[in-house]
Amino acid sequence: MLSRIILYTYNSNNIEDIMTEINGQLKIITSNDIYAELKKEDPFKEIFGQFKYFDLSLLMLGENERADAWLYSVITLIQAYLNSGNHDACFIMDKRYGKNVQINVPYFISGTEPLEQYLGLDQRIITNIVDISNDELSALKTYFYNNLYGNEKFKTRLFEEIVKFRVFNKLGEHKIFSAFICGPSGIGKTESAWLLHNKLAPKERFIKINLGNYSEQNALSSLIGSPRGFIGSSKGELTDKIETSKSKVILIDEFEKASGEVHNFFLELLADGKFTDSLGREYDLDKYIIIFTSNFSPEEFTRNVSPELRSRFDLKFQMNQLSGIEKQNYVNYKTNYYLAKVKKVYNLSPTSKEKDAISAIDFSDVHNLREINRLIENKITDYVCNNFSGDGVE
Repeated sequence: MLSRIILYTYNSNNIEDIMTEINGQLKIITSNDIYAELKKEDPFKEIFGQFKYFDLSLLMLGENERADAWLYSVITLIQAYLNSGNHDACFIMDKRYGKNVQINVPYFISGTEPLEQYLGLDQRIITNIVDISNDELSALKTYFYNNLYGNEKFKTRLFEEIVKFRVFNKLGEHKIFSAFICGPSGIGKTESAWLLHNKLAPKERFIKINLGNYSEQNALSSLIGSPRGFIGSSKGELTDKIETSKSKVILIDEFEKASGEVHNFFLELLADGKFTDSLGREYDLDKYIIIFTSNFSPEEFTRNVSPELRSRFDLKFQMNQLSGIEKQNYVNYKTNYYLAKVKKVYNLSPTSKEKDAISAIDFSDVHNLREINRLIENKITDYVCNNFSGDGVE
């Protein structure tokens, strides 16, 4: 007789693929199901014979931290299964709840494993920088170079360090790749992280943490959650986004706003490659990329970030404002990008003279690419409004 089960947990982003794979074999369990079965002469016998997969997520919905609300239902179902003669079933659950269930039901659950791995789904898409092929790395490098304007030395240094990281991660010596990028706003710091994410995991939610939104007093709790018993949410922004996205790129923006407690957290994370949240759940960030960005000058970076933390970054780089030629190249690229969309949506194609007028932007005193982009958008808007007579514009 079985003594414990394995709980298979899944990422909710994969639910469509999972449903396709186990179609017709799934029973979603609710508390009402448990009580209805207990009234029968032979509880659970029929459903254990009819279904292979039993999803317990609805038992936890809204009650994850209140074990008293779901513990009886979970234990009753698992006990009935362990005592039955049918041991072919799989108990599955949204991975946001899996660790908490294992902690509270250790006598009935031996551990958790990814359902995607059990079903073979995790082999279909690689989203980390280590396991992609050399050809895929080359394609990523080309994509990155073509879409980040200026700072050629930064691009070269970044991919030199990424190649080194791939080698040492496979040797088991280095779990997380980290880069700290300084410089003024609007020159491509956050874009660097987004480009890496968009090529590696384009369908996934981008994991961005803006430390400027945190109060210094509660910054760490905002990141990884509050301990049990504290008033307010027990979940943290970082843990929540890691759980709900398969992206292996994390952006930590406005690091100059980070408290000393947050500095210490990232020091330990980069050293260990993993962290434990406020509820004791461990998060292994093996093969992740973490990009830290800040408006620090080099002097401020040295003054405000401890030598211990500075030494943990694989790459430290001060990005510079774009040159006039680089800004013009950016204007030409964005103009062509927008006009291609205008042709598709509004069926408008500017003459060479009109196109030159759109891209004739005075950016001599503008260094922020977001501000330059707004100037381009203004020109595109004027062109569409002056040439399109249909609905949708004024």
